[in-house]
Amino acid sequence: MNLIIRVTLLFVAVSLVVFLIGGVISFNVMMGEVDAEQKRFLRERLNRVSLIIERRNPEDTLERNKLTIIPLETISEEKVVFSDTLVMHAQLERMETHLKLEAIKNLNGKSYRVIIYDVIVEPDDIKDGLVESLVKIYLILLGAVIVVGFIVSAYMLRPFNLTLQAIKKFSLKDEDSVISFPKTGIAEFKRLNQFLEEMTEKVKSDYQSLKEFSENASHELQTPIAIIQGKLEVLLDSNKLDEDQVNQISSAQHTLSRLKNLSTSLSILTRIENKEFDQVSSINLSSQVDKMLNEFKELIELKSISLTVEIQPHVKIDADEVLCELLLTNLLNNAVRHNWENGAIHVSLQEDMLEIRNSGPDLEIDPNELFHRFKKSNQSSNSLGLGLAIVKKICDLYSCRLEYFQSDKQHTVKVSF
Repeated sequence: MNLIIRVTLLFVAVSLVVFLIGGVISFNVMMGEVDAEQKRFLRERLNRVSLIIERRNPEDTLERNKLTIIPLETISEEKVVFSDTLVMHAQLERMETHLKLEAIKNLNGKSYRVIIYDVIVEPDDIKDGLVESLVKIYLILLGAVIVVGFIVSAYMLRPFNLTLQAIKKFSLKDEDSVISFPKTGIAEFKRLNQFLEEMTEKVKSDYQSLKEFSENASHELQTPIAIIQGKLEVLLDSNKLDEDQVNQISSAQHTLSRLKNLSTSLSILTRIENKEFDQVSSINLSSQVDKMLNEFKELIELKSISLTVEIQPHVKIDADEVLCELLLTNLLNNAVRHNWENGAIHVSLQEDMLEIRNSGPDLEIDPNELFHRFKKSNQSSNSLGLGLAIVKKICDLYSCRLEYFQSDKQHTVKVSF
């Protein structure tokens, strides 16, 4: 739901509340005016009735249409009282509310009780007329708001929509990409475009600096690591080393290998986050899984792990081939690395999901942290703790759902496409 529709609905809702409150106020004001007019009308009738009494001096009770005159035996104090009464409506054949005037008049040395009731406009008529008029006005207002809303959306918000389109076309990976915003006479949009221009230039500069640093750091680390590894291998070939020195050099080689893998993994994570793997194509995932299982065959046999496979043929996904291989490599490597000797691995590939289940010890961390960086199921293992983090980034990139389950020493990682 876009902004103009939200504003329109809010305005319509507020208008409805205002109309309801305004209708109640208008009804009360109109009823007050009508009530005052009815009282004035009944007082005029009372004056005319008083003249009639003065001329006729009635001795008995006199009743006419909406008028009753009752002679009193004693002289009473003059007074006028207004009240509501129910009277049968001749045409509608139902009881209707009327305004009643009851007065005591002293005329020609006698007291008379005069009762007059009448109605100029009935409250139901006022209410019906008011409701009808407010509904018509509200419908006119509603139509006008909708029309104006579309006009505003089409013309006044056009610069904003063009700005969004310009942002969508902008790419950080393209060094020559220049973002250009439309000219507008609206001050708020001018400030927005100016801010976005400054922000995109800064982000672009920071991105290029970070990219260069990551690439240079990754590249420059490889050379000294390779040199150190070469020298350590030369030392190992020497016959002058004792057992303790050999162990120390082997430990140094292992540490260098971890450093190299760490540099590579962090570089891959950075490239995934920067969306540099954009060579998307249709990949036969069934063939890829078969290929990766063949590559892991020796490692699986080395640990005497039993492997069961259920692969549906011709399962295809749209992804970068490098990332697809990386995802499968990390998942299978994780299943083998954290498995027992004589354990088991089950691989299942369906049209909408890939599931890898392996035996192994219980996790030593919260399962919710398993896909975070440097989080390992076994903190004492030699794993870097980045494999599943890379898998998570790849799944997020292609909007796949990544889930983990554990039950009875069985660990399951499921990727839903």
